[in-house]
Amino acid sequence: MIYAAISECGRRERNEDCVFIPQHKEISLALVADGMGGHSSGNVASRLAAESVVKELKKGGSAPLVTRIENAVKNSNQTLISYVAEHPECHGMGTTMTLAMVFHSYYIAANIGDSRLYHYDGLRLKQITADHSYVAELLAANYITKEQAQSHPKRNVITRAIGISSAVKVDLFERPWNEGDILLLCTDGLYTAVDEREIERVLWEEADLNRACKTLYSIASLGGSMDNISVVLVKNQEEV
Repeated sequence: MIYAAISECGRRERNEDCVFIPQHKEISLALVADGMGGHSSGNVASRLAAESVVKELKKGGSAPLVTRIENAVKNSNQTLISYVAEHPECHGMGTTMTLAMVFHSYYIAANIGDSRLYHYDGLRLKQITADHSYVAELLAANYITKEQAQSHPKRNVITRAIGISSAVKVDLFERPWNEGDILLLCTDGLYTAVDEREIERVLWEEADLNRACKTLYSIASLGGSMDNISVVLVKNQEEV
């Protein structure tokens, strides 16, 4: 597999996002997390949750992988709750998380919150995850249109996050993919500023994943993104 990632402050003073891709083939995992909790703790929440999940999944185990992924995310929830108990100044911190463990013919993904996973098959970009947000619920119920969702005053209100309550529900996905397909994981700093057709164009035109990440970041930044911008790309292709 080929991996690439970028995570930048954008127009914010501090980057509260966190990303993970393997550096030495130690695990076939890609992850993005978008922290909440303000100036002092949003970055702490995303980093702690990501580190917890990566550490847990690196251990392996005999349980089915879907179960291990779900448990790893739930354990990261407890990690944040325990941290806040010892650091009350971080009360209210939490994070979204979207991850994918990838293999030659399939991948298993999980998400909580409104960070997203997309699957690009060389022709079309398909959103795999569902946003856990107030606006997404309104959209699903046909109370508002997609255009109205983009400017809704409560578009930043999420309905699920890691670290907010003792119980957390994880969405899990197992999907096939083919050689040459690309997975895109991102925080809302990207998709609120870049149209899906534009993302498709970049992935179609730019063969180098690192350059594709930088291009997507630049488009989001120039397009008026007001948040941190994080992009992770994974291509189903053996490294040469």
